[in-house]
Amino acid sequence: MNQKIAEIAGICLDGAQIDREQIERLLAEAENDLCDLLYWANRIREKFFADKVKICSIVPGRLGGCNQDCKFCAQSTRYKTPYAKARLISDEQILDAAKNTKAAGVTTFGIVYSGNTVGEKELARLRNLISQIRNSIGLDVCASLGVMTVQQAASLVDAGLTRYNHNLETSERHFANIVTTHKYSDRVETIQAAKQAGLRVCAGGIFGIGETEDDTVQMALQLRRLDVDAVPMNFLHPIEGTPLANQKTLEPRQILKTIALYRFMLPNKTLKIAGGRTRNLRDLQSWMFYAGANAILSGNYLTTTGRAVKEDLQMLADLGLQQDTD
Repeated sequence: MNQKIAEIAGICLDGAQIDREQIERLLAEAENDLCDLLYWANRIREKFFADKVKICSIVPGRLGGCNQDCKFCAQSTRYKTPYAKARLISDEQILDAAKNTKAAGVTTFGIVYSGNTVGEKELARLRNLISQIRNSIGLDVCASLGVMTVQQAASLVDAGLTRYNHNLETSERHFANIVTTHKYSDRVETIQAAKQAGLRVCAGGIFGIGETEDDTVQMALQLRRLDVDAVPMNFLHPIEGTPLANQKTLEPRQILKTIALYRFMLPNKTLKIAGGRTRNLRDLQSWMFYAGANAILSGNYLTTTGRAVKEDLQMLADLGLQQDTD
């Protein structure tokens, strides 16, 4: 057993935060002792979340037609993909998706809009949908709608929205290499606005987009400073037509190391493994829980397919884990 990793894990298990020096030591030791890193990450997960795993599903409210230039995204009008033209998903389709989510046994449902923001007309539509999904269907509702003011977020809270997703995507240093049409500060301010309005916040990023190890650490430190509730961890699924179409994807062991690192740095925060998990983790997919994850995005994503909820529930059962329905 690697004693240095064990000592750092002890700090996390006691509910304290590890500092930058301890993070660097952890990364250095993990080079040769990945299994020890995973062992302690799993112990930390068990300490704060027991055997419970949260499952979430999403539906697009508006798909494609985004005028932003995020290099990994197939929904940008700047790239030659099937999603360059915007398509609005009907109320009926969204409500049907929510009902199917409920029938599958999932308790959290997210509505995701392409684009940098949504207008007042769409916000009015969303308030009505959120109210129906929350009160008539009985699901916890999350939304990802881009840049948002405190006042806009508060109006969604009044309709029944409980959480908001707005990812940092990467570190502040690397952000300008990936996105140039809006600022990193815009994302930070939106997270702060959502929190001020009383929403729980899901904020994470995407890995495998050319970031360094230091960028990975810096994003976690920023998420820790922002005190977000949940951290979605996406792993690049290269899409033909985007600038990152030929980007080499991360290997499964590197992904597990990253998840474990985030569990050490964010011991009591939900780590949700989302886009790219089936493609990139391959046969090691179930190991994400032993690396410290305690939530997954199940079903299809936005422009790529995922795994059926039934399969994910079976995976949890096989591992002796339970779905967290709170």
